[in-house]
Amino acid sequence: MFAFADPDHVTEVLTASGWAPPRFEKLDMDLDIAAGRGLEEAVVQSTQIGAVNSWLRNQPQQIVSAAVASLREALSPHAEGHSVRLSGAIWLISSGPA
Repeated sequence: MFAFADPDHVTEVLTASGWAPPRFEKLDMDLDIAAGRGLEEAVVQSTQIGAVNSWLRNQPQQIVSAAVASLREALSPHAEGHSVRLSGAIWLISSGPA
């Protein structure tokens, strides 16, 4: 899905640009997809960005409504106060001049 999700691709791009082979450090964390604004905001955000947005684009309202209801149901067990936390990970990539 994302070209820079492939460590070999990242290494190739950086080394071809004169950088040393990079170091990759995986950082596991809980991500608040509601940004402290609650379950409804998490549902809205989930439909406005990324793959779900592409899938729902140009769909009939009945399909969009069903998808939104499914998202709400799937995310609600992860809601705690104004947060909706999902497990996630990011990569910290570091390098220096070759």
